[in-house]
Amino acid sequence: MLSLDQLTNPMRVAMVGASDDPTRIGGRPLSYMLQPEFAGVCFPVNPNRDQVQNVDAYPNISAIPGDIDYAIIAVPAKQVPDAVAEAAKKGAKVALVFSSGFAEMGGEGIDLQQKLLAVARQHGIRVVGPNCLGLFNSKAHFYATFTSSIDRALPRPGGVAIASQSGAYGSHIYMSCHQRGLGLGQWITTGNELDVEVAEVISLLAADPDVHTILAYVESVKEGPKMIAALEAARANRIPVVVTKVGTSDIGAAAAASH
Repeated sequence: MLSLDQLTNPMRVAMVGASDDPTRIGGRPLSYMLQPEFAGVCFPVNPNRDQVQNVDAYPNISAIPGDIDYAIIAVPAKQVPDAVAEAAKKGAKVALVFSSGFAEMGGEGIDLQQKLLAVARQHGIRVVGPNCLGLFNSKAHFYATFTSSIDRALPRPGGVAIASQSGAYGSHIYMSCHQRGLGLGQWITTGNELDVEVAEVISLLAADPDVHTILAYVESVKEGPKMIAALEAARANRIPVVVTKVGTSDIGAAAAASH
């Protein structure tokens, strides 16, 4: 059973596909986690470099000393299943997959996503994504995302939480909240929803005593009963859930198809 702590408050994180450039997909989250406010430790994984952002790098996940509890994956799509399997063997409970090139591309991408799901099930690791923009927990200073919105304005900690299937719209909602002075504690995007779905995220947020309002951006609901249960859990805890549901128009359906 996935917990919110496992999802957004890890202590030992592998950044697979780490980049020396803090503006790149594999560099921005690493730069955030190297700040002293983050209580955990991040291990850059890059087979082509001895150091990344002035920190010792490792050629693969297996070379990291000790276990990990989390892996952020930013490598080409075909390398992702092996990276997730290696992370699970090293102790990771969650793999956050930024990489695109899966079901959103059709054809071989669908097959590759099914392979990734089989790997996750075999090794008992939960997967967020693929093709997602990441997540953050402002209270823990854990910014596992490559959105540039954080560069412009770090969130004010608070009781608002965002669950979004779209990274782009999730970023827009984040900036709208920030500009209005709202404190934001959790921001989670789910991308293709290979495994972790927005309904599960809402359920986890509804059980967090620090959350008083949930904003959700939903393009499609895979399993109606799960979403109903999530909303009922929020209602039981007196947490309002404000849902933007898109995908009914031609334009909205096209946006939803990108996941």
